Amino acid sequence: MDEEDIEFTIAHNRRYSNAHLWFHDVKDERVMIGISEFLLADAGAVLRVNLPDQGQEIGEGDVLFSVRTEYDALRFTSPFSLRVTEVNGELESTPETINDSPYDNGWVLIIEPHEDADDALLEADEYIEFLQEA
Repeated sequence: MDEEDIEFTIAHNRRYSNAHLWFHDVKDERVMIGISEFLLADAGAVLRVNLPDQGQEIGEGDVLFSVRTEYDALRFTSPFSLRVTEVNGELESTPETINDSPYDNGWVLIIEPHEDADDALLEADEYIEFLQEA
């Protein structure tokens, strides 16, 4: 059976989780989070986003946010404990922004990790290897 090829880009100035979230350091120990273009290509266009509250504390393994796509409902769990410092509230009324600009305007959250997050994340080249092995 032939597998269908999907096209997507990887932003090389970000780190990734094995759940296909990207993480980008912004400033003052804060990290911006979004959904990788690979997941969007695989799961279909985002139709709805459910965000946590600003200031919310989220533990490792707890639900960070969820989305409804063309093909699935996805819940993303946190790879480490954190505090949500900002949410992209525009996504609740215009979730298609994630589809149109996943690495820029389609960011989902800005967080402050409670611990060093580096061990829980993959560099862009490691993420590409992870995708090739999956």
